[in-house]
Amino acid sequence: MSNLKTYLAEKYMSGPKADAILAKTGTQKKKKRKADRTAAVAPGAVIRDEDGGWGIQEKEEEDDTAEAIIASDRGFKKRRTDRGEEGSGWATLREGVKQESPLPEDEQPVVVDGAPSQEAFTGGLMSASQLRKALPQVQVNTDVTEEEISRAQETVYRDATGRKIDTKAARAEAARLKREREEKEAQKMEWGKGLVQKEEQEKQRLELEKQKGRTFARYADDADLNEELKAKEIWNDPAAAFLTKKKEKGPRKPQYTGPPPPPNRFGIRPGYRWDGVDRGNGFEKKLFQSKNEKKRKGLESYQWSAEDM
Repeated sequence: MSNLKTYLAEKYMSGPKADAILAKTGTQKKKKRKADRTAAVAPGAVIRDEDGGWGIQEKEEEDDTAEAIIASDRGFKKRRTDRGEEGSGWATLREGVKQESPLPEDEQPVVVDGAPSQEAFTGGLMSASQLRKALPQVQVNTDVTEEEISRAQETVYRDATGRKIDTKAARAEAARLKREREEKEAQKMEWGKGLVQKEEQEKQRLELEKQKGRTFARYADDADLNEELKAKEIWNDPAAAFLTKKKEKGPRKPQYTGPPPPPNRFGIRPGYRWDGVDRGNGFEKKLFQSKNEKKRKGLESYQWSAEDM
């Protein structure tokens, strides 16, 4: 490893670090000799350097660069010599002449007197105190009443055209529409009930009205109780055939009572709304005619065969 460091310091490194490595190993670095450029030139010839002169540039670089400093991290740091009074790399050769601004008076920049504060924000994160100082101070009016505050905080609703909507009137209108809708639904439910359900509700109401004036005890001479017991049907009652009044279950459908309709093969009666006009294609009529013709021919053949007996 030491041979590698020595080789690298001898061949590729320069400066105090390379000298320190070579001094430890006891070797001396060979310095390259710069060839004299004027040696190979004839004594009467003149050399003109068009590129600015290499020798002068190398000399300036040697003057600008000071000796290297070995830091604690073994890194190289170059220290440049201070040139000029202000510590920059430039030197003032001649003081310039101040020229007047070509801008008119109304367009010239305004210079604000006063040095900026030390806590002025320059960049990066800001603390809460710096942010409060940087933001503009808003004057809060403390003479506002609670009613004005509540009115200002109230939500303003607008329609599609941008006009304001009165929320109280809108709520009242919504309640009215809801009430009308509920009434229509109730009427629809009432209309949807059948006649039998309405009759049963009316009977129950009348029965409750009768029960208001009656006593709790009911005796054998109670006419309503006797009628209710007679109307009750019992399967093993021997007197049910002549005492019990039979009730027809459900409402009776109306029937056709007009002139006799034409017959059909199934014996189906027309509806009670039929106006007496036959709108069929005559198939039923032809069917009955063919059946009657067949019966007639059979009867005639039988009579003809038994005529001589």
